Amino acid sequence: MRIWFASSTVIILIILLALTVNHAREKDMVELFSRQQLAYAQSTAARMADTFTQVEKNVELLSRFESQEKVLSKKNYNDFKIIYSGWEDTVDFVVLLDKEGKMKRILPQGVFPVVNITEHFQSLKQKRKQYLKLALAQKTQKDAIKQKKDWHLIFGYPLWRQENIFSGAWIVSLSLAAMIEKYEKQTKDNGLGDLWLVDEEGNFIIHPDTVFIGKSINTLIRNVNGSEVDFSSAQGNYLDSLVWKSAKKEQRNIIAYYPLKFGEKKLFILVASQYSNVILPVRKTFAYTLFSAILLILVVVVAGISFAFREGKRLRMKEEQKRLKEREGWKEKLLREKKTIDGIIEGSPIPTFVINKQHEVILWNRACMELTGYSAEDMVGTDKHYIPFYSVKRPVIADLIIDNDIESLNQYYGTKKVKKSGKVLGAYEATDYFENLGGRSRYLYFLAAPIYDEKGEIIAAIETLQDVSRDEELSKSLREYAETLQNELTENIELRREIEELYNYLQSIVKSLPDKIYEMDESGIINYMSRGLKKDGRSSSREFKGVHFLEFVAPEHRDLVLSRWEEAKKGIYKPYEMDATTKDGRKLNLLVTTSPVVGTNHYIVVQRDITEFKNLEKKLYESEKLAALGQLSAGIAHEVRNPLSSIKMSLQILEKRINPAGNDLKRFKIAEKEVEHLETLVNNVLVFAKPIDPKKTSADLAKVLDHAIAMAEKGIADKKIVLQTEYGIVHSITIDAAMMGDAFLNIIRNAIEAVEEQGNILVSLNYSDDTQQSIIVQITDNGCGIDDVDMPHIFNPFFTLKKYGTGLGLSQVKKIIDLHQGTIDVISKKNEGTTVRIILPVK
Repeated sequence: MRIWFASSTVIILIILLALTVNHAREKDMVELFSRQQLAYAQSTAARMADTFTQVEKNVELLSRFESQEKVLSKKNYNDFKIIYSGWEDTVDFVVLLDKEGKMKRILPQGVFPVVNITEHFQSLKQKRKQYLKLALAQKTQKDAIKQKKDWHLIFGYPLWRQENIFSGAWIVSLSLAAMIEKYEKQTKDNGLGDLWLVDEEGNFIIHPDTVFIGKSINTLIRNVNGSEVDFSSAQGNYLDSLVWKSAKKEQRNIIAYYPLKFGEKKLFILVASQYSNVILPVRKTFAYTLFSAILLILVVVVAGISFAFREGKRLRMKEEQKRLKEREGWKEKLLREKKTIDGIIEGSPIPTFVINKQHEVILWNRACMELTGYSAEDMVGTDKHYIPFYSVKRPVIADLIIDNDIESLNQYYGTKKVKKSGKVLGAYEATDYFENLGGRSRYLYFLAAPIYDEKGEIIAAIETLQDVSRDEELSKSLREYAETLQNELTENIELRREIEELYNYLQSIVKSLPDKIYEMDESGIINYMSRGLKKDGRSSSREFKGVHFLEFVAPEHRDLVLSRWEEAKKGIYKPYEMDATTKDGRKLNLLVTTSPVVGTNHYIVVQRDITEFKNLEKKLYESEKLAALGQLSAGIAHEVRNPLSSIKMSLQILEKRINPAGNDLKRFKIAEKEVEHLETLVNNVLVFAKPIDPKKTSADLAKVLDHAIAMAEKGIADKKIVLQTEYGIVHSITIDAAMMGDAFLNIIRNAIEAVEEQGNILVSLNYSDDTQQSIIVQITDNGCGIDDVDMPHIFNPFFTLKKYGTGLGLSQVKKIIDLHQGTIDVISKKNEGTTVRIILPVK
């Protein structure tokens, strides 16, 4: 009796335990199935989005053909089909419309549009940009019989001609039902249930049951707890829901959803399966297991009863239990080792993940989670290990190692410097840059290696990740720092060159100054001198450095210079003059100026040679005296002119009345000659003193010279002088012809007076150089010439060597030439003749 009671108790406990375990397994099964549904919904959404994107690109490609015949002609019809190959099964039609919305061609030929093209064309024409919209098919009699609603996806692309003129549009219609049909089949084949499509308002678009199409999802589906379903998650989700069926019955379903975005629209992909179908394998397993457990219990009970009666069987059972215990020990040891290895990897600071031969993640450690932001719960059991690194599904190095597809490494990592690892056998490594990994940009170093079983076959692959962003940033910073140093070095070299150029430039300026500049400290020691004298007579300033300035001052001037130096140190900076004598005996007048160097206790002393200024000052004083003398002479001449006229007239009247002869006549002639000489002198004085205002007109210099020569014809003839002219081709210039004629006549008369009988005079006229900016007139004679002592004074008023000259002729000539902005030079040598050179500007 006790055995049966104990057996019943054990059976009941086992059943309760089995029910508890079964409930947990059902829950785990639902969780795993829901994740599979969500992964499939996400994959389906991604593939459909890729399809929409490809369709949009192909529509854009259609719009770029220059000639519609190139696309729509029968000859190129097959080429046109290639453009939308891959999605032609879902194409309802492709239509080309003109700018008025009239249909020009439709493909496939003979197809009737199932949607209202005019409505979509008007919207596209109004927006003038790419068009994308969902639309229902127009109801026909045939459709009305079936009561079937079919959604279509409309793509439109405007056509433009020159000057941005709208000329039509391409419109493509895709059947959503046809497009999603293959995904529905895949969903059912994978045992994941049915595939639904819901728009962003929550209305069904695609559903196996046509009654649901067009109805709101919230009116037909609710959560198990009674709340409304929520599709707000951008990453999708799964939920346990109740779905209304006919006769007001509800059916429990497992539903996973994922948003599908295209253009400005958003749809939801739903994968739904009945709850009973999801847990059916678990329940079957539970039933089989429970049945087997009951049978086992019965067997154990029977065996126990038999063992109670048979000692031998007890011993065998004890041995069996010992063997099972050893097996459990080995199992626990293996589990501990596995946990140890997993713990090592999990606790490793190096981000690591492991994938099996099915490319599913079997280990995703904490460091990898911290690096990528994805937890192990999100990754383990899935093939989504690419998501943290890439936006589209693609293999990582571990995937290629699992598939033994090493050749594809260059395809995916060609630019990342992928290479075989020199440390780990069969491993490969690479470095890549990620714009957004774990919330920031990073440089990662990958190392992936295969994991072999006891047979040497690859059963898994491990990949480690190392964040080398700091190293890359450090290398980049070092490169930038090196570039900065190089730039600074270049700038410093350029700055030094500019400073040297500026120093040389300032040195050139200082050296070119006629002044001698000293830089001295407050003790009077010379630190710098702009110009000095070497022993061979050349300039040098080094030998004067460090010498007191008084060593270069003559003893008779030292007291004066020292007193002025002391005044300068007290802030009294007054220039002073002093006389000096050079080594060659020349007398110099020097102006000395002292000024402080700002911010220092040094001084600048400038020594200027003002000898020439003193001479000019004397000349100015002399010229002022001559001007005063000229004015005085003019006043006297004016007063003398009238008495001279009376004397001349009286002499002429007396000569006619007396008719003198002999010595009396001779005295009359001498008196008349002296009166004429005085009259000429008075006229010259008046002309010299009188202000001259030239009246310039265009004149031919050759004619002016000829006129002056004609005026001097008598003197030329009296001395039988040979006068030659050499005139070049010279254009007319603007001058006062009368003044210039007087100047030329004065010079020619001087030449006539200077030559002996049968002497030679040459008058030439030409441009001074090839630029033709000035004209040169030269009058050359072979007369007595001018002494070197007299040359500096020839243009001075009242300077003359003639017995009866006034000394105003060349002064008057110089004055006329100056008024015409010209120059006059006299080249002469005693007893060798004279050349007068006059240069006049053309403008």
